Amino acid sequence: MSTSIKVFDSGQAGAPVLSGTAGALRAVLKACLVDGFGAGAVASLTVTAGVATAVYASGHPYRVGSVALFAGATGDGLNGERRILTVAADRVTFAAPDAAAGAAAGSITSRMAPAGWQELYAGQADNVIALKPAAVEATGCVLRVDDTGTTNARVRGYESMSDIGTGLGTIPLDAQVAGGLYWPKSGAASTAARPWIVVADERGLYLAVSPQGIDRYTLLYAGDIASFKSGDAYGWLVSGNQADQVAQTTTPDGCCGFSHRSARGGAYLARAHTGVGQAIAAQRIGAHHTGSTPDVYAGVGGYSWGTYPNSPNNGLLAGQVELVSQGVRGTLPGLLHPVQEMGGAFATRGTVVGTHDYAGRTLLAVRVGSPVAAGEAIGTVFVDLTGPWSR
Repeated sequence: MSTSIKVFDSGQAGAPVLSGTAGALRAVLKACLVDGFGAGAVASLTVTAGVATAVYASGHPYRVGSVALFAGATGDGLNGERRILTVAADRVTFAAPDAAAGAAAGSITSRMAPAGWQELYAGQADNVIALKPAAVEATGCVLRVDDTGTTNARVRGYESMSDIGTGLGTIPLDAQVAGGLYWPKSGAASTAARPWIVVADERGLYLAVSPQGIDRYTLLYAGDIASFKSGDAYGWLVSGNQADQVAQTTTPDGCCGFSHRSARGGAYLARAHTGVGQAIAAQRIGAHHTGSTPDVYAGVGGYSWGTYPNSPNNGLLAGQVELVSQGVRGTLPGLLHPVQEMGGAFATRGTVVGTHDYAGRTLLAVRVGSPVAAGEAIGTVFVDLTGPWSR
């Protein structure tokens, strides 16, 4: 069972709190991508018929589908990353087909497994973090998050960095968005907690934030894309708002939950497919966005035809999100836009098991919309939790 996709959310025990304070988003990203969280001792670990049951004296942070990192168990088949199959208040189970039956010995611990990124230049600047995928096949671009502000962090990519404040190949350029993109944290400069979700693999991450604390998320992406160009050395993208939009009543610029056929900023690639030049803007267009509205959330009227469920097969239909810049460069990995009007069929963090091309994959629903409730309809997107994401 693949453990390449890691999912985290603000409701888990031990999860960092996102708020309108300096350093809050930095803490969330570092925990999810680099360190993990929710570390604790395992009171007992027993294997029966190829399934391990871990019991905790003080609770645990896991949900079904979480990836836990176990350590300290004696013997084979129990340590390392394990995807959680079932959960109860004081225990979880995971597949352990190679482990010997019976109780495991050792001082066993577990924590939420991080996504496999590395922090560069740690300690060089307060509330600033530079993050780079550790995967050798990644483009090598670096995500820099300046979280010295309160309601937003300022974000940009670099093709390379030499210290926490110096880099080459800025993404986006200052001429495109001066000072970098805005990643929202909270509609108020306060310690009030805000809901968040992170879904990541070793090469890219989705961050969903509800700045006003309601079920209307801004979905952001940073990392390598699923490029249509073989060996695309500059197939790296970051999305984000072009200004402070934590109290906006219309679509935030950086949200990957909408499709836009108009010339609109909010997403930038490291370079063109030719490899020449500097950062360039990219449109995010749903592959099935054929409706009447040029800029529209997935899963609402005006995106495409029909309503959920699809009458001929009672199904949920979804398509990929294409990145258009001098042609179709590729797609956003692991992200699906439903092609039907969804209404309120799925709440955020609801899941559905895929069929056909997505057989065996679990998809996570996220409700996307303007931070402040207004007349604008709320959309729905799905993120593949099973993986691996294609690139």
